[in-house]
Amino acid sequence: MNRGVLLCAAGLHMATQSALAPFYPKLFREAFGVREFGATGGFLMVCQLAAIVALPLWGRATRHYPLARLVTAGQSAAVLLAASLALAPNFVAFTTLSVLLIAAKSVVLLAYPSIARSHAKGLFPGVLQYVAVLHAASIAATLLGTVVVTVPNPRTALPLLAVAELGLLCLLSVVGRRSADRTPTPATAVGRRSARRTPTPSPSTAVGRRSAGRWGSPLLERSRELGGGWAQPHDGGQTPDKFRLAYLAAVVLTYAVAVYAVRPYFTEYATAGGTSTQEAAFLFVLPHIAVLAVLPAATALRAKLGSALLPTSLALGAATLAWQAATTDPLVLGAARVLFGAALGLSQVALDHRVLKTSGESQTYSLIATAQTAGLLLAPLVATFTAKADLTGPLLAGAALLTLLALLTPTERHHPHEHAPRPRTPRRVAGVLARGESSAARQDPVGVRVRGTDQARSA
Repeated sequence: MNRGVLLCAAGLHMATQSALAPFYPKLFREAFGVREFGATGGFLMVCQLAAIVALPLWGRATRHYPLARLVTAGQSAAVLLAASLALAPNFVAFTTLSVLLIAAKSVVLLAYPSIARSHAKGLFPGVLQYVAVLHAASIAATLLGTVVVTVPNPRTALPLLAVAELGLLCLLSVVGRRSADRTPTPATAVGRRSARRTPTPSPSTAVGRRSAGRWGSPLLERSRELGGGWAQPHDGGQTPDKFRLAYLAAVVLTYAVAVYAVRPYFTEYATAGGTSTQEAAFLFVLPHIAVLAVLPAATALRAKLGSALLPTSLALGAATLAWQAATTDPLVLGAARVLFGAALGLSQVALDHRVLKTSGESQTYSLIATAQTAGLLLAPLVATFTAKADLTGPLLAGAALLTLLALLTPTERHHPHEHAPRPRTPRRVAGVLARGESSAARQDPVGVRVRGTDQARSA
C-alpha cells in the first residue's frame, strides 16, 4: 500500500473520531436526553480505551495479513457501524457502536512512522504532510458534524456519516487495487533480466547486501514498521537513553492532555457567550484552518529558530488559550483561535519531528505511542472535571499545561541543512558499481589483466 493510501486512511480515522467531538453534549442532550457533563467525558474515555485495546490486536494481525487488507476490512466494518449509529435507541447503544467504530478504524495508527519517514524529501516534510492531512480531515469532519446537529432530530442526519464512510471505502478500494496492479519498477525489471542471464547476484542485489549493515533491508524494515514496530534507526544510529525517552513520553502525554482537553466543551462555552451553533462550529474549526495556513512556513521558521521552535510555539499556544478564556466576543475569540491554530500546527510538527527523530526501535516508539494514548484518555477527564466549575476551566487548564511544557522543554542543536539519505536509484547503483570497479582496477591492475586474458582464452 502506497503513501497516498495510508494518508487517506489516516485522514478517514481522524474524520470519524472528530466529526461529532465538539457537538457531543448537544447531541446527547437532544437525541437521548442525557444532560450530565460527565456523560461526554465518559463517552470519550471509553472510546480511547477501545483504541488502546484494539491497537495490539491489529499489530498482531499485521504479522499475518497485509496492512492494505486490514485497512479495507476495518473500513468495511466502519460503514456498517456508522450506519447503525442512526438506529441506536439509547445512549448505551450509541456508545457501544461508537466504541466498535473506533476500534475498527484504529489500525491506520500503526502506519504513522512509516508515512513520515518514507517521504522523498526527508522526515520533516513527511511530518508536515501527515499533520496537514489530519487537520484537513478535522475541518471536513467538523462541517459534517455541524450538519448532523443542526437538523431537528440529529439521529436522522447520522446516516451522512455512513455515506461518507462508504465513499471513502470505495476510494480506498480503487486506489489500493491500482497500487497492487502497478507494473514492476525499472530497477525490478533490470534485476529480473539479470537474474535470467546469470546465476550471480544482480548489481542491485549486491549493493543491497553490502548496505544491509547500514540501512537494513527496506522491505524488511517496512514490514516491521507496518507490523507495529519501527525498526528504522533514528538520526544518529544509537539507541536513545532511557531518561530522554521518559522525558519525551511525559511531554507527549502532557501535550495531548493540554490540546484535547479544550475540545469537548468549547462549543458549549461559545454558545453560552451568545454565539449561534453555526458560529460556534466555525470558531471550533478555525484553528485547523490556521494550521493549514501556517504549515508552508514551518520549514523556514524551523531553519531560523531551530529547536527553539517547539518552546516558542508552546508559549504562544498557552497565551492564546488564556486569551480565549478571557473573552466571549466572537471577533476577539476568532482572532485568539487563529493564533492558537498557528501555535498548534508549529508545536505539533516540531514535537512529532523530535519524537520520530529520537525513537527508532519498536520498544522505544511504543513507549511514546502509549504516552500519547494515555494523554488522549486523560484529556476528557480533565475537561469534565474543570468544566464542572466553569466552562472556561478546560481552556485555563490547557494554558497552564502548555506553559509548563514551554518552560521545561530545552532547545537542542539544530542542523538546518540536514537531509535524509538519498534513495539508491538504478542510476546511482550503476555509478557506485562503476566507481568500485575503477578503484579495484587501480589497486590491482595486474590481476585485472590476468583475469581479462583468462576470459579471452576461454572464449
